[in-house]
Amino acid sequence: MGDVPEHWEVRRNGQLFVQRNQTGFAELPILEVSLKTGIRVRDFENTNRKQVMSDREKYKRAVKGDIAYNMMRMWQGAVGVAPVDGLVSPAYVVAKPLEGVDPRYYSNLFRTSVYMNEVDRCSRGIVKDRNRLYWEDFKQIHSPCPPFEEQIKIANAIYENTQAVNHTIEQVMQEISLLREYRTRLIADVVTGKLDVREAAANLPEEAEETEPLDDSVADDELENDEMKEQAGELEEEILA
Repeated sequence: MGDVPEHWEVRRNGQLFVQRNQTGFAELPILEVSLKTGIRVRDFENTNRKQVMSDREKYKRAVKGDIAYNMMRMWQGAVGVAPVDGLVSPAYVVAKPLEGVDPRYYSNLFRTSVYMNEVDRCSRGIVKDRNRLYWEDFKQIHSPCPPFEEQIKIANAIYENTQAVNHTIEQVMQEISLLREYRTRLIADVVTGKLDVREAAANLPEEAEETEPLDDSVADDELENDEMKEQAGELEEEILA
């Protein structure tokens, strides 16, 4: 993890968190992890990602302020702080912070590249892409531990300094969405003869070369697929037992 300030400690995660492994709270909302935004309440109104949770009784309870991470995607930063009491997939690990631990600070720490490399090293699996970070391995990883007041200051500073950036990203994404909608509508009008091709070509905005998407919808879909595969595997084991 490299050097840390002299007044900081370095502790194992098992000294900072305890595992919360509670089920049977079917009335709570479903939470999900996003590689971009951390933990959020799942939006079932989004028809592109609508799912029916068949057995909520098996889902794990995460209390507001708990850390939760996807075992198969922790090495990519699939971790966050539960914003409300809710349920997470059985493929997640829920860690309750102990006294003197600000989960916001550790959520930011766990999403850094140097920490994700350490997570990757400690994860286990048949192939790299299916590696899992189990609780027993997570609790052995060492993490820097600033004084509690400093954890709070760091977390607040990160929040305050990233709000403007996040707001700008959101605005840009909205503009991109509107431009794509305009392009689709314009193409439809041209190919159906509603617009003259020459006139339409003169009015087309210049389009910047697209790079990798700014959002993580594809990655989030992969996370959902991982959860579904994990649940299917558990169901298969129950049937064969």
